[in-house]
Amino acid sequence: MTIPVPRPEVLRPDALSAAPSTAFQPDGLSSAGSRSAVLRPAVLRPALVELRLGAFKSFREAVLPLREVTLLYGPSGVGKSNALEGLRVLASLAEGEDADAALALVRGGVAGCLPFGADTVRLGCSVASAVGEVRLDVAFRRVGDTVLLTSERLTAGGRLLLTTGALDAASSRIDAAWHSDGRQGDIRAPLGAHGLVTAQLPLRVAGATPGERLVLGAAEAVLTALRESFALEPEPVAMREWVGADDDARLRGSAENLSAVIARIEGECRIRFGKLVQATRAMSPMPVSGLGALRSTAADGTARVCAALQLGDGRRVGAELLPSGVLRQLAFATVLLTGPGVLQMSPAMEVPDAERMLTVLGEGLDLGLDAAQVESLLRLAVEVASRGHVRLLATAAERAVVPGVFPVRCAVDPASGRSELAPEGAPVGDPADQPAVPVG
Repeated sequence: MTIPVPRPEVLRPDALSAAPSTAFQPDGLSSAGSRSAVLRPAVLRPALVELRLGAFKSFREAVLPLREVTLLYGPSGVGKSNALEGLRVLASLAEGEDADAALALVRGGVAGCLPFGADTVRLGCSVASAVGEVRLDVAFRRVGDTVLLTSERLTAGGRLLLTTGALDAASSRIDAAWHSDGRQGDIRAPLGAHGLVTAQLPLRVAGATPGERLVLGAAEAVLTALRESFALEPEPVAMREWVGADDDARLRGSAENLSAVIARIEGECRIRFGKLVQATRAMSPMPVSGLGALRSTAADGTARVCAALQLGDGRRVGAELLPSGVLRQLAFATVLLTGPGVLQMSPAMEVPDAERMLTVLGEGLDLGLDAAQVESLLRLAVEVASRGHVRLLATAAERAVVPGVFPVRCAVDPASGRSELAPEGAPVGDPADQPAVPVG
């Protein structure tokens, strides 16, 4: 049945927050703009600083360093998506998922995650935190019809806090030992081997000694950093559909419900919505004067919404007519500027907001965009990341030279057929040398 669509409400750019006269300056930068005045605050929010792909899909013994904005680039088929999926698996494990379920979430499932000719997956990460650099390394092996943990190590500042021993496949239990500083030495107990032992520690460690509190602090840091990640791969075909209005809409990883999220932000927070409008104007190749949601009522009385841009001549262009690149760019900007409160994810709600860092995993950042649009989107990411509460790991086909972006080349070794990572030094240039995308 055709949905009757009355004349949509006029988008009112004048009702949006006024654009600030100056671009956002990173915390610690003096009013005079002196680069020497930049002071890095102590680490409070746990942040992922390294991903280790010991044995995962096309990777063997690969290390991906992570910065505030990391661009993993290379042609199609070299393994960029595999790296992001490795981080997604760790994030699922940190949420308490069994290894079977965590590996099933990515392309190819369990079989696809195992390197060719191997029966073991090995992954690891490092997290910068208030207790120092925390390192987590895990290995899972397929045992019959299931996947079980065979090894796990947790360290903080180079100190071993958790290690595992023998696996009892029959009972799906693995011996674990964690640091205590107590009179009886390390504590040992058999724990479940279907998932991360680290994820089980908050329910097993009492925190009665300084050693146990260190273990809990390290576990909380790495679990929080992993759980505070959001994988985004916008699908423009789905994004063009009218969707049901929802005051509690949370953006899905495909961004198919972007229209509902934009409508929610528009009615919920003028400041946040104003920043999104401002960034859209700055990045769009079209003469955009406003952003909003068209509204209609379906035959059954259901309220429907569709995101739309208002152009300088007053025309309103709904999502169904917008180019794929513009929709993808809008989805990425929405995630960067709004944060976890409007994202469909399982954040560490038990941890205060001030101690959480969102990591956005952006698949195909450059799809449908020209070089200038990609650079504009990356500049927005750098501006937002400089606030210290959002980081971006994105994939693209080509390297983009944008100050503040850390480029990592992904390629295939012709001899072994394995994916390789080649970090290219420090982030390019200095963000202060480039025009910023205003974010308020």
